[in-house]
Amino acid sequence: MRVAVYPGSFDPVTRGHLDIIKRAARIHEKLIVVVMKNSAKKPLFTVEERVELLRGCCEGIPNVCIDSYDGLTVNYCRMKHATLLVRGLRAVSDFENEIQIAQTNHALMPGIETMFLATGMRWSYLSSTIVKEAARYGSDVSKFVTPNVEAALHEKFKAQEE
Repeated sequence: MRVAVYPGSFDPVTRGHLDIIKRAARIHEKLIVVVMKNSAKKPLFTVEERVELLRGCCEGIPNVCIDSYDGLTVNYCRMKHATLLVRGLRAVSDFENEIQIAQTNHALMPGIETMFLATGMRWSYLSSTIVKEAARYGSDVSKFVTPNVEAALHEKFKAQEE
């Protein structure tokens, strides 16, 4: 079975992420969406919370499974016998960083390939950072995230206020 991995911080998962997940799932036999711990970021949600939010968003996509990992993406790929990494691109500005990561991954694990999927134009402006900022100030983010994520965002910011 061909296994693809879509790694990310998903803090939180947005409709842009789901666009990539659904499209990648149609192309591959098995897609593992893996929540990675990124030491350069201070997340709003714990890894466990992000995994649960993704599980809720991906119900009904039978060949998608959700996991988490703390380490190098290529080590996770080796462990899962994955040969393909999926990465989403919103704009040309994303490409420079993503190509460096893809080339480094290939150097660390010859045989791993990276497939870039352009996020649908409808979501090309969207980022988790923008969603969190809007939600922090009480804006309606329902067009950017699924209902379970919207509820979790409101709950998280309400708890921070108390």
